[in-house]
Amino acid sequence: MTPLANMGALARRSLVATLALGAVTVAQAQVQWSTGQVLIDFDPGSFWFTSDTTYGGTVGVSPSYSQVGQGVELNFGGSAAAYASSYQYYSPDGRSAPFSAFIGFTPEAGYAITGYTVTYVGGYSIESPATVTLVGHAGTLVSSSSGSSGFSFDVYQSGSTAPNITGELSAWANVDYLQIFDGYEQVYSHDEQVLDYCEVDDPSICYYHYEPVYIDQPVYHYESDLGEGQIYLTSITVRADVAAVPEPGVVAMTLAGLAAVGWCAARRRRAV
Repeated sequence: MTPLANMGALARRSLVATLALGAVTVAQAQVQWSTGQVLIDFDPGSFWFTSDTTYGGTVGVSPSYSQVGQGVELNFGGSAAAYASSYQYYSPDGRSAPFSAFIGFTPEAGYAITGYTVTYVGGYSIESPATVTLVGHAGTLVSSSSGSSGFSFDVYQSGSTAPNITGELSAWANVDYLQIFDGYEQVYSHDEQVLDYCEVDDPSICYYHYEPVYIDQPVYHYESDLGEGQIYLTSITVRADVAAVPEPGVVAMTLAGLAAVGWCAARRRRAV
């Protein structure tokens, strides 16, 4: 069998996705988009996304990107991942896939940025004993040691300053040892005195012999319990929350109008 054929299904999916989507990092130019409300500016070449797997090691990952409303979606297709398995070497295995990206946002005339929503979408799969975690720019989002699940987390940050999207995917596969009951075996415990007979004429004189006593003792053997865990990102989306604000000229005209109204009202009061 080839090494790929020897892997479990989870391992094969992880490796194939990594090789197909993350093996080559292509240099890309600065990107600028205008939504009419915000100007979005970022350099894909400054993004740092990785995948770290037991079978493939650490490789760089280049996401695709697209405009979504007042923001940007980075799409990984599951290639940004951490996959650990103790099956490969029958020993504990730990994997870490850090990431970092910054996307700039500038409000256009008539608008103000009040905050940002960062959405992390992905999933994980665990065969115990193993654990997986996702730490986002605002803290831990996923920490699990069992099961399989998809996830989607919205993390809100107030203010006009864009968040720096930094974090890490990590997976840890352990080796446990299980005690397996095989049955019982008889083992020597002690010698027990057994009466043979006593003299008829003098019952105080007796004769004995000793016999071994055996007891049932449980018998066990130990087996290793191996694990694997994978956690991955499908996408990260950064959206600006935008509010309309009056332009300076409109504010000046409004203030001037209010002043004129006040002057007229004062004049009428004096005339009365």
